[in-house]
Amino acid sequence: MGIGLILATILMLGYNSNQQLSQARIEEKAREYGMKYPDEVKVIFDKEDVEK
Repeated sequence: MGIGLILATILMLGYNSNQQLSQARIEEKAREYGMKYPDEVKVIFDKEDVEK
């Protein structure tokens, strides 16, 4: 177990986790995953939902 921790630490030292994404790139990725803005979605209410 000790050797595994040492090897994992050495491997993780070479990994750069500070990836900088622009706001446009973040929005592009979110839209790929299905993000929509509220003003882009048409809302249909049921009578029951409105009366509550």
